[in-house]
Amino acid sequence: MYEFTIAKSHILRNPKMAFFTVAAVTLAVAVIVVFMGLLGGFEEEIITTTVENNPHVYVQPKPDEKYVYLYKTISARLWDYPGVEAVSARLMGNAAAKYKDRVRGAEFLGVNPANEDPLMKVKKDIVIGNFQDLENRKYSAFLGTKLAEELKLQPEDDFILARGNISMRLRVAGLFETGSAKDKTLIYIPLATAQDLVGKGDVVSEVDVRISDIYQAPYIVSDLNSKFRYESKSWQDMNADVLKLIQTQSIFSLIFYFLIFVIAGFGIANTMIMIISRRTKEIGILMAMGATRWSILKIFLLESLILAPPAALLGSILAVLTARLIMSYDIQLPSEVYMVSRMNITMKPEFFINAIAFALGVNFAAGLYPAWKASRMDPVEAIGSI
Repeated sequence: MYEFTIAKSHILRNPKMAFFTVAAVTLAVAVIVVFMGLLGGFEEEIITTTVENNPHVYVQPKPDEKYVYLYKTISARLWDYPGVEAVSARLMGNAAAKYKDRVRGAEFLGVNPANEDPLMKVKKDIVIGNFQDLENRKYSAFLGTKLAEELKLQPEDDFILARGNISMRLRVAGLFETGSAKDKTLIYIPLATAQDLVGKGDVVSEVDVRISDIYQAPYIVSDLNSKFRYESKSWQDMNADVLKLIQTQSIFSLIFYFLIFVIAGFGIANTMIMIISRRTKEIGILMAMGATRWSILKIFLLESLILAPPAALLGSILAVLTARLIMSYDIQLPSEVYMVSRMNITMKPEFFINAIAFALGVNFAAGLYPAWKASRMDPVEAIGSI
């Protein structure tokens, strides 16, 4: 088809036009892909922190009670649900950790290590020590690395853990690092030790569950609430604010992509309109030789679309290089503010598919009006205008 040949010759004769058009879309594609990677990496880190590093189902005390008393019976019943991978009874509370003249507020978590590790994958976060030691050493503890650093504690050092009028001397059996805010506050201790510290007998704060399909959690919770008076919650219930944050960010992202689309589109459209104003006589000659208005329209649309694939390719390459450059620096984030401890960029195939679709779309949309304007010219006036 001759329209394609003419469009190609126009591009080759005007390398500056082609360069600025490709550059505009290349930068837009690169910005969008990197932004998608940043948002995707942030969401992955959030999900890892809120879902993978937390239980999926929580069985908490009855509305009129502070603790779960029949936790052994409940733990046995929870194993009856399909897809259950781990069940752990846990007793938690706030206390003060003291070493020499340093005191820090902490959250203690009394657990059975054989049950807690399948639930929270604790062993993968252990920096020093054997988590199973909590089973055999009643007065031992595992601390987050940041908390140990603030207290200047080393493995096998003794420190005081105090809650109200009850205090006990514990020995640091090891350290863990999750990469979250827990590293600054959490202390793992044996369940029996936590029960002594609370002074309420053989009780726990909650019984938590990990399941293979996290999206089955609401159905299990619904069944538990219909059968027991205990208050059961899913990870969606516990992290409703985080899920809402991710949803809100997705809306902001769509607005951002739209603005980038409009900015790049106006840049390309402006370039195409300038080119048409310089080719007025050429358009008139083509129409005088028998070219239809549809053919003129196709010529300028094809010019826009021909430049889309190289722009998408260059934009994708630039995005990958930019992402690697950013990831080459270990950028730490305050987990208390952003809920993640480091910046992460993830590059997924769908990001590049979206980039190609974006390049084609913006080039087509930007070239539509200039092409229509060119096709509406009167051939006689076009030839006589120059």
